[in-house]
Amino acid sequence: MMNATVAAPVATLWARPDSPRPGVDTAALGPCSSPRSWVDGLDDAGRMYTGILTQLLHGEPVLIEEVRDGWARVVATAQPAAKLDPRGYPGWLPLDQLTVRDGDSDKAFDPVAAVPVARAWLGVPYVWGGMSPYGIDCSGLIHIAFRQVGLVLPRDADDQFAAAEPVELGTEQPGDLYFFCGSPTDRTSIKHVGFVTAAPLPDGGRRMLHACGDGGRVVEEVMPAPRVDTLIGAGRVRLSPPA
Repeated sequence: MMNATVAAPVATLWARPDSPRPGVDTAALGPCSSPRSWVDGLDDAGRMYTGILTQLLHGEPVLIEEVRDGWARVVATAQPAAKLDPRGYPGWLPLDQLTVRDGDSDKAFDPVAAVPVARAWLGVPYVWGGMSPYGIDCSGLIHIAFRQVGLVLPRDADDQFAAAEPVELGTEQPGDLYFFCGSPTDRTSIKHVGFVTAAPLPDGGRRMLHACGDGGRVVEEVMPAPRVDTLIGAGRVRLSPPA
């Protein structure tokens, strides 16, 4: 038995691995599930389908009891269901919607593990102060991705900057963070943050994943010129950020 948490924005718990209906339930599957698109595509009969048991939110804990053909039989321990299982609600989840939690507390923390978690939020709308699949902001994405892999980082970008070890620009690696000021003329405060997703490109470009207020959603892209102009530096998350 293994401990895991939900890595997708929303994960649907199914009665069986073959319960998802071809085409109908596609948007509910995969690490970048889109619950809004899925519900919008259901007709009256589709919304009454009993192959669906419940839904689990990002970060919700589960126990994995069996893995088979890309699926995991789990118990959702945060959702009591005494008549079914005294530990929680049982059912099946796609394995790619889960992050398995390593029980070895002595294992070195690897910040790159937060990057695929953050990628599960690609396309989610940008909302200032948001922390849900219906809207998230730049520092919220960083916070929730690291929390998913077992490290509680501060919520706001300036505090995240203070909690990270400085990394010389040009040596940054996936899992590091880029920090930005508000404008080229005001370099005294941190106003934006994003994940480094690749080492610097041969042409000097930098690839990043972030909740982009200008673009209105979570994106992964080569850093555009306006961001380059406000880039303050890079940082690497420590195992135990200072209080």
